[in-house]
Amino acid sequence: MSADQGLVRVSDSFGVRRTRAGSILADDGTNYQVKWDDTDEEELVPRGAGVHVATRGSLRFLALSDSRLFHAVFAQEPLAVVLHLLAESSVPLKVREIRERMAELGLRNETWARHGPRALAVLPKWPNVVRRQKGDTLAYAWVGDDLPELPSEVEPDPAPAPALAPTPAPVSKPAPSPAKPIAAATPAEPAAPSAERLRRQMSAARSLGEVARLLTLPREFVAELSPEMVASAFRRVAAEDRLVAGWLDALTASGPIGALTEELATARAANAALQSRVDELEEWWTALEQSTDPGAAIHQPGS
Repeated sequence: MSADQGLVRVSDSFGVRRTRAGSILADDGTNYQVKWDDTDEEELVPRGAGVHVATRGSLRFLALSDSRLFHAVFAQEPLAVVLHLLAESSVPLKVREIRERMAELGLRNETWARHGPRALAVLPKWPNVVRRQKGDTLAYAWVGDDLPELPSEVEPDPAPAPALAPTPAPVSKPAPSPAKPIAAATPAEPAAPSAERLRRQMSAARSLGEVARLLTLPREFVAELSPEMVASAFRRVAAEDRLVAGWLDALTASGPIGALTEELATARAANAALQSRVDELEEWWTALEQSTDPGAAIHQPGS
């Protein structure tokens, strides 16, 4: 049994999650012989629902053995975590699949929403990341040898996981996998565009290529652009382009859509006026019936 094979036993009592990590020394198919990290004691651990096996240094081992550290590492270095996920995957992953794998590892939705877009913004151009066609969309794969190192000591994520408590026994920090040496120096991560910065770039775009590049950013950023701003950018860079004009019609609800909207408003106004006239005629008809009703005339003064 490889010394890199780690075991994490997870227990949950009264809403409190406790973990204990160790190295697997032997496996007879029914029990694991484990040497615990915290005491160096050996124990036979039966296979069970709360017993998990993972390679030391992997994201799975980190997420199982120290959930708080896993969230804190992702909050500080989301790109490095995503790169490790790609390296550990046997197949290229779409953006949706990256997010699903993170959820399977226990990453909270709010942590992903807060820090994930920062990694996705630079992932397509990162060294040793390639894009592969997968179905009807693109997926990402890691083809390099050296991965950015995951920090072993970080500030805890400001949003703690619900129903979790500090582990009573110290848990070992994941060590880098010997199969993939850590690079001595890694490229500096480009700053991900903020919503305000993205809006300024779109307002200053001077070519269709620049507008297209901005629109291919992750949708968490593109959602910050209003249709009016995108339409204005298109008009500025391609005023005479009929294809672009068609896009503008769809973006700004002008052209056929606008004409139909105006016709609908006119029809509604005409219908309201007609209904008002119908109400007036009904009142007039009611008054006329009452005035010509013989039974009603008997009670009129002076009859």
